Amino acid sequence: MIEIDTPEISTGEIMARIREEVQKYRDDASFVTGKNGLFPPCPRFPGCDDAVQGVPFSHHRQRYALGDFLGFHGAQFVDNAYLAILQRPADPTGKGEYLARLQNGSFTKIDVLGRLRYSREGRSKGVSIKGLFVPFAAQTFFKVPVLGRILRIFTGILNLPTILKNMQVMEGAFFEQNRQTREQAEKTRSYIVELRNHVAGVTEEISRVIIAEREALLTRIDTLSNELAGTKKQAMVQKLNTLEMQRRFQLLLEEARKGGGEARPLQSSEVLNGEQEHLFDALYLSFEDRFRGTRGDIKERVRVYLPHVKQAVKETGNLPVLDLGCGRGEWLELLKDNGINAQGVDLNRLMVAQCRELGFDVIEADLISHLRGVQAGAFSVITGFHIVEHLPFRTVITLFDEAFRILGPGGIIIFETPNPENLLVGACSFYTDPTHERPIPPATLSFLIEARGFVNVQVLRLNPNSSIHSEDPFINHYFTVGQDYSVIGFKA
Repeated sequence: MIEIDTPEISTGEIMARIREEVQKYRDDASFVTGKNGLFPPCPRFPGCDDAVQGVPFSHHRQRYALGDFLGFHGAQFVDNAYLAILQRPADPTGKGEYLARLQNGSFTKIDVLGRLRYSREGRSKGVSIKGLFVPFAAQTFFKVPVLGRILRIFTGILNLPTILKNMQVMEGAFFEQNRQTREQAEKTRSYIVELRNHVAGVTEEISRVIIAEREALLTRIDTLSNELAGTKKQAMVQKLNTLEMQRRFQLLLEEARKGGGEARPLQSSEVLNGEQEHLFDALYLSFEDRFRGTRGDIKERVRVYLPHVKQAVKETGNLPVLDLGCGRGEWLELLKDNGINAQGVDLNRLMVAQCRELGFDVIEADLISHLRGVQAGAFSVITGFHIVEHLPFRTVITLFDEAFRILGPGGIIIFETPNPENLLVGACSFYTDPTHERPIPPATLSFLIEARGFVNVQVLRLNPNSSIHSEDPFINHYFTVGQDYSVIGFKA
């Protein structure tokens, strides 16, 4: 094990060596006195001996300069010191002790090198380290209580020019490093800002492209969905129309096969007249598909009546609802979705077939004929959406009378029709349907319903025109008022 205690060096020997070494090093450029101080410059700071830096350390020499060791640190410094001075690897105990004292500040590198060099083992190896003795002796005397303090003061005075110069060098290096750091920080900040702006621009562009592609895709999907829905509707109408043509042809064949008899011409005439009523069933179904609106649109429009219907069903003991002129069955579908038992009636054979395919209870019949065959008080609600404008005046009166008869106490009727108070409806859109008879003003229809026995008659104006905006109150009212209205009447 290497000795780490202070080696035995006589005072006389030390002073003699100090005088000898100082005289020698005054002329040596690798060591500084007077001009640069008592100790060689440290290679870790600006102004250090660059000749030492970057030179591979050799462990097989007999002569070294102090600066050969000072450029290394930590375990590498201790290992190099052992290999160079003692010419063997460091033992774990000695290495650990030296590293611990270097780390806690109780030893300097000069202390380590001196204790290795001037130990018994170090003296036996005879390795020369130029510039070590004086600093090591000074460090040794620094630890003597009184003499060490005097030497530290004396050394400090001698090294004051060097200390000041080193401080100036370090200050200059510090400010230069600080300036470079600020410049680098500014460059980094500028780069980050530029990169952030670039990323934001790229992200915005990607988002714009994604949104545009998404909108285009959704538009395409909507287009394809509409085309598919239209194709399916056309296929359904074509199918129903074909079946209807087959049925009519079969009926004519059966009539032709029948034998003589005086009743045959009359019977054939009645059959043909009945079939004539259905000549335009397919045409009117196509008309409804184009001008009435989608199933979803109609279901949303009539949803406003659900609270009235639910209350009436409750008041009448859950009697069913009867929808007159049920058409494509949107109202029947909404009632079924809400758990309300309902039945539909329509004269259009193709619409009846379509409703039945959807699972609704629908009867093909003339409205008045069917109502006259219904038992009194059988229903809770009678509805008719866009029916009364198709009927003659006398038929409308009969319709209200029969509806009053078949409603249970507490039941209601709901009849919806185009609102001629809206000038666009009364002057134009009402006549889009060629089967309409004439517009019926809300006051007229509500009067007729009240006159046939209904009470608490209410008028609901629906579906206002939101496409027109004017400061003129006349225009605002008569062009934006509800395009449809309904009359609700109660049976006491």
